[in-house]
Amino acid sequence: MPLKTSLRDLVEGAESLVYVEDLSNKKGLLQSINPLVKLAITLFMISASLFVPSLSYLALMCVIPIVLSLASKIPLRALLTRTALIPFFAAVISLPILFITSGAPALNANFGLFNLTVTIEGIQRFLIFTVRVWFCVASLTLLILSMGFTAFLKMLASIRVPSIVIQLFSLTYRYLFVSIHEIQKVLIAKEARTYINRHTINLESLRHSGALLATIFIRTYERSERVYMAMKSRGFDVNNTNKSSIPPLRKKDLLFVASTTVIFGLLVVL
Repeated sequence: MPLKTSLRDLVEGAESLVYVEDLSNKKGLLQSINPLVKLAITLFMISASLFVPSLSYLALMCVIPIVLSLASKIPLRALLTRTALIPFFAAVISLPILFITSGAPALNANFGLFNLTVTIEGIQRFLIFTVRVWFCVASLTLLILSMGFTAFLKMLASIRVPSIVIQLFSLTYRYLFVSIHEIQKVLIAKEARTYINRHTINLESLRHSGALLATIFIRTYERSERVYMAMKSRGFDVNNTNKSSIPPLRKKDLLFVASTTVIFGLLVVL
């Protein structure tokens, strides 16, 4: 059964995943919290997850980003689609834990001279690592979604992060869209010159798309050079980053810090 999509659809989907400004304008819980408080709480959540050895408590902690997402009027789809592949990559990285952890054997397989034994303790450590990585990435993703990239850069400026680092983040984020738009133009031109009865992804279409990679790279590089020259002609200077003032704390921020600290403190201690 063919896959009802095209490369252009995938590129458009990637652009929607990268763009995070719309969700930060909604009136939700996290959007109303001080940016510095959100950063501190996110770092606290990630640090607290490192000291939770129990899989059940760690799984319970994973509910917190989901609850915060709903309270902040951020669709779960926006959060889950951005973190859907994280458990897969974490599982691949932690795969050797299944075989090098000593304990009660759960599965034994012989491959000639090799004897692989999967232990119950190895499975538990494997699941803990995978769930913990998802929780950390989901917490950071929720921070960006509730704040927006522009506000995130202003927050970095308020805590005196070097301007070169802020501009590096800013240019990387902006040039992602430049690259995506150039890819869209090339794919639209290809579709306009090639009749395709249905949108499918198969070996032939991937082979033809591979021939476009060099063209896409050259066009993206040339476009980025033109954009940078236009910025320079308008007075852009990488060292001139406006320092944003630190916003004052409110009662709502202190209440959010206290409640979050109590919840995670109980999960770590119990």
